[in-house]
Amino acid sequence: MTRAVLSLGSNLGDRLAHLTAAIEKLTPVLESVSTIYETPPWGDPDQPSYFNLVALVEDDAATARDWLDRAQAIETAEGRVRDPDRRFGPRTLDIDVIVVFDAGGRPVRSDDPVLTLPHPRAHLRAFVLRPWADLDPDARLPGHGRIADLLRAEPVVGDVAAVRARPDLRIQSAG
Repeated sequence: MTRAVLSLGSNLGDRLAHLTAAIEKLTPVLESVSTIYETPPWGDPDQPSYFNLVALVEDDAATARDWLDRAQAIETAEGRVRDPDRRFGPRTLDIDVIVVFDAGGRPVRSDDPVLTLPHPRAHLRAFVLRPWADLDPDARLPGHGRIADLLRAEPVVGDVAAVRARPDLRIQSAG
């Protein structure tokens, strides 16, 4: 069994519909999902704001690579097109594998350029840390410490105010 923390975001098209479709596809392995947050773009400011959330997922047989494959399949199903000239550009759906824990609860580490774990920039992203804190206030990002501490430290603390909870938006299940 592995557990994973996934960060989901959308800033093109019907953002809520893209997130809802992704969560529906994750339903068989979904443990919990955070509040939706509206956030400014990260790394490429010339684009619309994002809706972001974090999902905790668990599967008896999934490897870390399986989580990445599942995330990319969902992105593709939602019309994700990768623009090599805009690494942090706009997208219908983006799903990042932030951290994976093995059956013993130990973090999986990977230096593979296709799947680096823990995610190499998660500790810098308020749009990942804030929703994750909703789900697990005592969570730790391996190699970086407690999420609550990261949210209060530079450079993340400067971004936290721009990460706005949207309790008016909810993932509506089709089932």
